[in-house]
Amino acid sequence: MILKILYSYFSLAHLISLSQRMIQLVTDRFPDHPMISSLLGTIRLKQEIAVQAVGSSSWQALTSLIRKADQRRDNSYRSLRDHVAAGLLRENEEYRLACESLWPLFEKNGLRLYHASYAEETAAITSLLKDLNDQAMQAHLVTIHAVEWITELHRDNQSFVNLSQERTAARSTDDTVTDKEAFEQLKTSLDLLCNMLNALNALNEPEGIRETVEELDQAIREATAAARQSGSRPVVNQ
Repeated sequence: MILKILYSYFSLAHLISLSQRMIQLVTDRFPDHPMISSLLGTIRLKQEIAVQAVGSSSWQALTSLIRKADQRRDNSYRSLRDHVAAGLLRENEEYRLACESLWPLFEKNGLRLYHASYAEETAAITSLLKDLNDQAMQAHLVTIHAVEWITELHRDNQSFVNLSQERTAARSTDDTVTDKEAFEQLKTSLDLLCNMLNALNALNEPEGIRETVEELDQAIREATAAARQSGSRPVVNQ
């Protein structure tokens, strides 16, 4: 029996490498076997799709930028929130009263809005900025020297929104298979190959099948060790 491939350790790139090795081993052994050749042709197609999918989709590249933009707006919000919260304890009456007027707006829109989904956080920050745009609140922001922080929060939130819209537009026009889809397709093909070879091995045909299984086992061991060492995992797209 061919060793079970521990897919949870493999990135798409590692799985492509393993599939290339397996195809080469089987092709060298059984270049003219009709059933095996037919399945290898299918695997090669899935392999080509996987190669194209590795980090090539424009909207996938934007996902990393979106995560960073979300972290920046989280930091901007939290620093502003904590600044107002700290002012609630000041003995300076004018400063403290300004913070006491501002604080309910943060409570209203969510003190931990950064734990919400992307869309919910965007809506909450947009609502907060609208509330803070009130003339009286603007005066309070001046008192506690927070006008520049509001500008930064608006900038960071808008940057996130712009990148999200760009990714949505890219998704609608990009027909590249995602890393996750390519991984699943290639995984299915390799499982079919292993099942076929296991069945042939049980029948002890064609000649050389047992040696081929042993070579495949070694290839799988080596690939799994390499994948484990790299700490890779299958890609999960957002």
